[in-house]
Amino acid sequence: MKKTVLTLLLAFSALILQAYPKPCDHPRLLLKAGEEEQVRSAIASQQVMASMDSVLMLYCKSVMDLPPHPKKMAGQRIERMSEPLRRIFALSFAYRVHGERKYADRAIQEMLNTASYDGWNPKHYLDTSELTMALAIGYDWLFDLLTDEQKRIIAEAVKKYGFDTSFNDRYAWFYTATHNWNQVCNAGLVYGAIAFWDEYNTEANTILDKCFASNHLVLRDGYSDEGAYAEGYGYWGYGSSFQILLIAALESAFGSDLGLMDGYEKFFLSGHFMQMMNRPNGYCFNYADCARGASAQHMLSWLARKTGDYSLLYLELRKLKKKNFAYPSMDMQDLVPFFLICGKDMDFSKVTEPDKNIFVAGGQTPIFIYRSGWDSPDDVYLGIKGGTASSNHGHQDVGSFIFDADGVTWADDLGLQSYLSLESRGIDLWNRWQSSDRYKVLRISPFVHNIITVNSHQPDVYQYVRFKKTYSTADMKGVEMNLKMPYWEDLSSYNRLILLEGSKDPVLSIYEDIKARENPAEVRWSMCTMADAEVIDSHTIKLSKRGHVRYLKIDSVVAAEAAVWSAQPQTDYDQPNPADRLVGFTFKLAPFEKTMVRVQLIKER
Repeated sequence: MKKTVLTLLLAFSALILQAYPKPCDHPRLLLKAGEEEQVRSAIASQQVMASMDSVLMLYCKSVMDLPPHPKKMAGQRIERMSEPLRRIFALSFAYRVHGERKYADRAIQEMLNTASYDGWNPKHYLDTSELTMALAIGYDWLFDLLTDEQKRIIAEAVKKYGFDTSFNDRYAWFYTATHNWNQVCNAGLVYGAIAFWDEYNTEANTILDKCFASNHLVLRDGYSDEGAYAEGYGYWGYGSSFQILLIAALESAFGSDLGLMDGYEKFFLSGHFMQMMNRPNGYCFNYADCARGASAQHMLSWLARKTGDYSLLYLELRKLKKKNFAYPSMDMQDLVPFFLICGKDMDFSKVTEPDKNIFVAGGQTPIFIYRSGWDSPDDVYLGIKGGTASSNHGHQDVGSFIFDADGVTWADDLGLQSYLSLESRGIDLWNRWQSSDRYKVLRISPFVHNIITVNSHQPDVYQYVRFKKTYSTADMKGVEMNLKMPYWEDLSSYNRLILLEGSKDPVLSIYEDIKARENPAEVRWSMCTMADAEVIDSHTIKLSKRGHVRYLKIDSVVAAEAAVWSAQPQTDYDQPNPADRLVGFTFKLAPFEKTMVRVQLIKER
């Protein structure tokens, strides 16, 4: 029955397909025939390109003696499911640019191995899409080296495990998604469609139709007008990277993006968002499911070239120069070849320091970011977020902030815990109901974020918070928010104002205007920090790190009590947090009592 429905669907879709042009001859994805010489020339003439190429070639050499990547499940995902894409992309590139047949042969071995899997795990379609993309790139780039039998095996695997599963609604829910799944899955399938255009033309056209009918959902909802990505730094690095791969593939194969990006200029602003998300200390503004470390973002090279704004690469080139940082390793750097492809006609001497130091955005996840400079790990950095905890990959951190100065992380976010470590313990991470398992995970819960909690209750995860007012003068930088709705259960009103006050050695001030409802409200004001902490008195906590000292002080008309709490988990599924602790104050409000509280982080003079 399913086969009959699929056949009818494909037959019907053939009648309504757009008139897509025929793509150019192989190789048609990203790096067309003859462009290898441009890459070689750029590697020979520019140190940035030479360094990146050396990283890639070291990786390729390390792969040569490894067995093909096996299919092994790790929870709901294929373990290290990006490895075939990483290997095939890099090895095929090494052959095309450096000409050694051994790299092509090793890539073909990896392709045949991937084709031999007993399925590509369509229940977790990110796996399917990445494996489809991997074989598409290898097939397209090594087309003239593949035997007819190898072509048949690879093409049939892509059709069976990629194309056919994308026509099954059980797996293809990503077409309705407004987040990274839409981008990654569409990109992988479109790569397959372009590479196997001649072999499976009807399916290929249908896949392009589905992409053009659905990709606008994430472009519309996933980015603010200012370019901020709703899912944060880490998922921009995934979702937006595949969005760029999708655009670049259309441009190389058809000569343009065929109108895919028409009306979505805000996407091209997202490079500024990512640039500002880098903190001076080598971390990132890691709200939502995001690790602390600021990783290499290869796709900023494409945005720099596309927009002509080479300042987008200012911090990226610094990462390249840092020993043992993101670029000197191929681990999880699947897209290094794309950097080299983009760099073939770029002049990296044009990279300049960014000319802005404040970024403010609305959208699904409003953010405010200020950084005092671009060259010192001691620069001041303030990040503030609004939004809603129930957004994709969201945490209960609405109204939270992070703050760095003097090379010290004074106010921090614990960030991501491995999905597998939680899923393997039976935690349902992907249900975003108020009482779901997700919000019981310590790192996702409100109790370790830089917000208040009232009566030990979780704020309402469905409520959305925008910025009422932003400040961006020399002496005052920050945000005012009305946080009443997340705390409606316990508070009748709540406004929070977060400000950096002063131009030199600014004071971080958080003003809390709070009114209880008909019941008493026990308020805990907390901040996660990497500094050592000591309670001085009921209103003062001394924070110190690497010879720097700041004092966390509370001014309030109600009695407050300073405290230092452990950030260590109380369950067997939460990840330890040995470098962090929680500091703050508790105070009580009587029914309907209203108060103004000011908490300041003041540098020792």
